[in-house]
Amino acid sequence: MSYHKLKIYVPGGALRLKLEDLRLNADVLSSDDHKLGTLSRFVIDKDTQRLTHIVVDTGIFRSGEALWKGGWGMSHDRIVPFAAVVSATSDEIRITMSAAEFKDLSSDYLEEYFVRAPDARPGTPDSSDVRRLVMSIPGEPGPYLLHQVTALRPEEAAVGKDAPVWRLNPHQKIGEVERAIYDEATGKLTALVIKRGFLFTRDVVLPVDHLVEVVGDIVRVDVDDTALDNLTEFEAPD
Repeated sequence: MSYHKLKIYVPGGALRLKLEDLRLNADVLSSDDHKLGTLSRFVIDKDTQRLTHIVVDTGIFRSGEALWKGGWGMSHDRIVPFAAVVSATSDEIRITMSAAEFKDLSSDYLEEYFVRAPDARPGTPDSSDVRRLVMSIPGEPGPYLLHQVTALRPEEAAVGKDAPVWRLNPHQKIGEVERAIYDEATGKLTALVIKRGFLFTRDVVLPVDHLVEVVGDIVRVDVDDTALDNLTEFEAPD
């Protein structure tokens, strides 16, 4: 097998990267050209082997940016959904968030929520061997490839009323949650009703397929302009 042809596939298929394009310690840049830190870890889904997040080490001095003044006490490592990545090379990774949004909307990396990706069946080729293949590429992340162990899938998460809904590309707030719709048989989330607009608001239905994650009280979605414009209006049951 040629390692240089191995690819990690990401949610939505928006971006496909060869492993050699994802260099440990590559600079991570915001949409407004601030250096946010460096790439320190990858997070993959343990079932699908899809890359779901990157971990950004902001450094003890917060990269020297004015953004980080007064930032003592914050975690040095921050997690960003991979759907927010616009482009990546061996030298730099660009995300859709501005520097201010990164500070406010990225999440702390907490070690107890992650484990190193294991080799499920030693000596037998399987999907968990992605970790060992990565380790075989000189200078690459190896043991910094992680599984998240405590996160719920979007359809399993509890979403509260008025939770802000952010889409990741472009990075912008598209509304607030008005209500959540659950499947009566399974109890799983199937859609969100989102209030859009300011003076003149309307409620639209966002299917769960567009959800990337729910972190705290923030809902992150991956939806393009066409799909967003074509969301159906919500009609309350009688």
